[in-house]
Amino acid sequence: MHCPLVETKVVASSSRAHSSLCISQAWASSFLFLTTSLLFVFSNLSTFCCSSPSCSWPVRSGASLRLVQAGVSQTPERPSRRKSCNRHNFLHKLPPLHAVMFSFISAFWVGLLLCLPLPTSQYCNTGLASECKEAELVPGSNLAGEGFDITQMKRKGAYVLNMNDWKRKDKTCTICKNPYLDGKMQKLPLSVVDWRANHQCSLKVASTLYQSSESLVSSSLNSVENNWKVNLEASVKTAKGSLMMAGTHSKMAEFSMEKTKKDKFSFTSHQMSCRYYSYRVSNRPRKNPEFLRSVKLLPKAYTQESKQRYYKLIDNFGTHFITKVELGGSVHSVTSIKQCQAALQGLNAEEVKMCLDVEAAASVGDNTLTTEVKHCQTATDKLENKASFSSSFNDRMTEIKGGHTTDAELLFSANKDPGAYKEWLSSLPLSPDLLSYSLDALHELLPTSDPARQHLRKAISHYILEKSLWKNCSAPCQVGIKTHPQDSCICNCHNNPHVTPDCCPTKKGMARVNVTVQKAVGLWGDYNTGTDGYVKLFLSKREVGRTRVIWNNNSPSWDYPIDLGVVQLLPDHQIKFEVWDEDSKWDDDHLGGCSVQLIAGVKTDICKLSHGELYYKTEVVCAPSLGGPACNNYVGSPMNSHLEKAYVSRHARPVPREMLTEMGVFLDKDPLFANHSISRLTKN
Repeated sequence: MHCPLVETKVVASSSRAHSSLCISQAWASSFLFLTTSLLFVFSNLSTFCCSSPSCSWPVRSGASLRLVQAGVSQTPERPSRRKSCNRHNFLHKLPPLHAVMFSFISAFWVGLLLCLPLPTSQYCNTGLASECKEAELVPGSNLAGEGFDITQMKRKGAYVLNMNDWKRKDKTCTICKNPYLDGKMQKLPLSVVDWRANHQCSLKVASTLYQSSESLVSSSLNSVENNWKVNLEASVKTAKGSLMMAGTHSKMAEFSMEKTKKDKFSFTSHQMSCRYYSYRVSNRPRKNPEFLRSVKLLPKAYTQESKQRYYKLIDNFGTHFITKVELGGSVHSVTSIKQCQAALQGLNAEEVKMCLDVEAAASVGDNTLTTEVKHCQTATDKLENKASFSSSFNDRMTEIKGGHTTDAELLFSANKDPGAYKEWLSSLPLSPDLLSYSLDALHELLPTSDPARQHLRKAISHYILEKSLWKNCSAPCQVGIKTHPQDSCICNCHNNPHVTPDCCPTKKGMARVNVTVQKAVGLWGDYNTGTDGYVKLFLSKREVGRTRVIWNNNSPSWDYPIDLGVVQLLPDHQIKFEVWDEDSKWDDDHLGGCSVQLIAGVKTDICKLSHGELYYKTEVVCAPSLGGPACNNYVGSPMNSHLEKAYVSRHARPVPREMLTEMGVFLDKDPLFANHSISRLTKN
């Protein structure tokens, strides 16, 4: 049994009356249960009968005992032969008294629980007019119902729902007890339902390593709880590459994408959050009159000519609106890591991330990473400035949501202001912000019968597609091959001791060296015949090459190339040429030689001998990300200069106009930026 729900009011007499009613109905339900049970037993007496002659209870065949709500109608019974039943057996088979009482009590409590009212939440009920007038709105009550641009991952500051009205026609409202503000009673807007105060806070800092800016930007969708593409024309498959839609014009995109065109970057994300409240908007929320007026002013159809009018509305109110929220506070820090610069310090991106994990954990009071702490204390010695990892890798974007703080480096503040994090944490219950949310497309606010609904839907879809990026590998790998399991554009190197898996040099001074022994002139090795000349090449006192012997020639020409492979250009790592005249091998004559310090570039030079001269050429190519005469300087690894102008990041560019046309998007005649053709760019 479930009695009608009754809205509870904060009035003592109303509560007592409702309680009395519920108790009465609970007693009634339990009494009905008991009566039904007993009638059921007596209606089935025949199941307890036996054939004992001592039993004198008559039972007529075909007898019926019917339980009805009002009145009992019995049909005439036909006489039958008498049967006997043993009274002892019957009584023995009846349910025991304690079982009957247990069922009776259970029925009472079930009836009572079902009869209790179901409030908005365990903290909320209906408030009187006087209480509602005095109460403040719950913190963050206006964070839903706001317009949201999915391409910017940004709230627009314009409301499509009315999140201010709280008063019902009878001047009552829903008030809730806020356990995080000393039990203060606060009211809800009429558009808010399912408000909950549910605190969840962890000392653990969540961290992730992203190998590209594209994967970092795509991660911004983690805060969206539902499928934002529902009922939009935004599910597009391309023959080559893929589309990035959400967050392509976000702050995170601005921070990360442009810099990847100049060098190879990884990005670490460190985030912690504390949740305090949650709620959703009602299924029939009150719409903002200004939004409705703006929709009415739209042209009747979305066309090439009316496109800008529709885009103006989207620019004001966004592509979506927020329907369900979790509120609290979060700190999100994204740190850029130049992969090869870290490698030259003997570190990889994973190691940098781990040591940033340690420093962030210390700021929030997490002391569980003892093993990592010891490792990072040793790794700090590898850093050029011997400082902390957060100060050595300090190209960082930090976004703090909710609360109040003046410390921009909140997650890495342990050494600067140890109390900053706790101070910020304590301010969250009063000043929460969005942690996660659900989104509905803007056109969902319009009735299905309204023609403007489909036109606005199409305009939103086109807007998102125009703001999208086409992810396509910009160029083949200069070093390594594309075997990354998560990202097909990333180049990896395998089984090469001189470079890391990210194709970065492991040490400074690394270079590929080729030497060519060209020729000699004016040699004098034999008195009676020409010189039987050959040349030995040494690297750090170790012979690494030897030319063939050219017989009886004082001006031999060898043009003999020697590939020294990858060499570290250290001051004592010189190459040495030695010119010899062959006699009987064991008594060959040394005709002279010279030592040469290798420097980056192509160099043709002469080596002066005791008699004559030796001509040679050296080609020294610094390893990727290295420069300078000795390849000791770190330099970036920019992308192709021609592609750089067309691309937004290393592997993403605006969607080409011809592709947008195929999707049916209305294009402006004079676009703000030139979308070059696909064929011309992919041929390079």
